[in-house]
Amino acid sequence: MTLELVRQTLLIAGHEIIIELPSSQDQLLEEAIQCERSGSSDWDPYWGSLWATAPKTAALILHHAWPSRLKALELGCGIGVAGIAASIAGHDVTFADHASSAVKLAVSNAALNGFKDMVGMVFDWQQPTTNQFDFILASDVLYDAAGYEPLLRTLDAMLSAHGVVWIGDPGRVHGHRFPELAIKHGWGIESLDEFAQPCPAPAHMQFRLHVLQRRAR
Repeated sequence: MTLELVRQTLLIAGHEIIIELPSSQDQLLEEAIQCERSGSSDWDPYWGSLWATAPKTAALILHHAWPSRLKALELGCGIGVAGIAASIAGHDVTFADHASSAVKLAVSNAALNGFKDMVGMVFDWQQPTTNQFDFILASDVLYDAAGYEPLLRTLDAMLSAHGVVWIGDPGRVHGHRFPELAIKHGWGIESLDEFAQPCPAPAHMQFRLHVLQRRAR
C-alpha cells in the first residue's frame, strides 16, 4: 500500500526539522488491516502520527551538551523525529521499529534533513538483536504495560556497558509502573521534566524523560 504523505516543518530548540507523515489516520488503519489479513506481524495503526512527546524528547536531545559522538538507536521510531534530533546533535543513529513502513519513512525523513544513507532496522522487542548501542532513545513507547518487560529485555540486550537510555513519556495511567519495574530489573533511573529538571513524582499526563543506566554490580 502506498501512503499519501503531507510535509510539515517543525521548529524544535531552534532547529527546523522537516518531516513527511501519512495524511490521514484512515490510511494507517487500512494498512494495518491489509497487513493483518496477509499474516504480517509488523502492522501498527499508530506509527505514523506525530505524538506530542516526540518534539519534547527531541528538544531535550538538542539542548543537551553531549561530550562525544555516540552510536545511537531510536526504538519505536515512528516517523523519526527524536532520531533526527539525535542526528542533528551529532550522533550516528539507527532507526528501529517493528513496523517496516515506519522504518522506511523515518530513514526518508532523515534524508530530507540532510542525513543520507541512514540505517534502518526492523525487529520486535520479543526478539532483540545483538547489536550494541551507546545511546538508546524512544518517545511514547510506554502506552502498554504488557510491553514493559520485553522493552527492558531489549534495553539489556542492546545497550552497551556504559550506555544511557532516554525515554520520553506523556504520563499515561500505567506509566508509573515502568520506573518501578526498571528498578527491580537492576536499572538506575531518573525522571526529568521537559526543562531537564528532576521530576521524581510527575503528575498524571505530565511529560517526563526517563533516563536509565545500568547500576554497578
